[in-house]
Amino acid sequence: MKSVSWKEGRRMEAKVKWYECSGGTENDVVVSTRLLLSRNIEGFPFCGRMRASDRQKTLQTVLSAMEDENSMLAHAFSFIPLWQISKEEAVSYVERRLASPEFVSRADGKGIFVTEDESSSVFVNGGEHILMQTVLPGLALERCYETLDLLESNLGKLLPFSFDGQLGYLTQNPADLGTGLHAALMLHLPGLDYNGAVPRVAAGLSNLGMDLRSGYEMENQASLYQLTSRVTLGISEQETLYNLKSMAQQVLLQERSARQAVGSSLKFQDTVARSLAILRQAKLLSCKECMELLSNVRLGVACGLVQSVGYEKILSAMLQVQPATLALLAGQAPDGEQEEALRAAFVNRLLAERLA
Repeated sequence: MKSVSWKEGRRMEAKVKWYECSGGTENDVVVSTRLLLSRNIEGFPFCGRMRASDRQKTLQTVLSAMEDENSMLAHAFSFIPLWQISKEEAVSYVERRLASPEFVSRADGKGIFVTEDESSSVFVNGGEHILMQTVLPGLALERCYETLDLLESNLGKLLPFSFDGQLGYLTQNPADLGTGLHAALMLHLPGLDYNGAVPRVAAGLSNLGMDLRSGYEMENQASLYQLTSRVTLGISEQETLYNLKSMAQQVLLQERSARQAVGSSLKFQDTVARSLAILRQAKLLSCKECMELLSNVRLGVACGLVQSVGYEKILSAMLQVQPATLALLAGQAPDGEQEEALRAAFVNRLLAERLA
């Protein structure tokens, strides 16, 4: 691919990321809020029909808009050329929920614009020409939407988005047609997991246009699930947010009810205490075990058994103990026992002064 002009930002060195901050509401169950908005640019073929030259032109067009000195976006984002980063870095973006596996699977002609705290990002040449994303901790649909709306408005002043008066915003994927908006909440559901109610809850939500799926691509870890809005056509952005929030409140009630059955038992208190001790003292930790222990501690915080640690500390650990992200933090590519030792040492340091 021919070179283009950009402000390179391959390694974000922000002191504080979004997942290291407290905020939002309903944090005992809602881990994070994510909004995704798809747009395409008039005059360009959809991504599925693009040649290499089309991808380059689209990327250059978006790049020029993002760096326009008359726009507030000019100095708010750094650009990551996907074809210039390592596989490890690409996988880390997926682990940190910054990008999807599908987006990073093919790098040519793709780029990511991201703010220093990684709470806002713009993906170019994925399923659609442009995918805008905002993410914040806890239940924060309104705050996320305000940021996303501001981002879309500024880009819309510089780029002609494909729009039809009857259908709304035009997209390659029919599931995005209309508003192009998808809203998602990452939920911690150990109570529903414990009593086996997740499949029943998911089936009920599916009938109402919502998806409840494992928060991880390969397998569920730490009882994390993603609740996502599915409908974009014939519905406004505000209705999308309202519907998701309403459904989430129902799930929250069921999860909290399920927690009452286990939260006060001596066995559960022992599980939390053991999990704390292992996280503070272990010399080897697999990713799966570490996530399960962190899940136990998170539930312990929600039940009032752990007073000295915030949800943001646990979320930060959950994201950073993933294999590729851990390797980048360590500055090496460990495997086997070495990886488990690094993970244990990282969690020891991260939680030692806060957990008691």
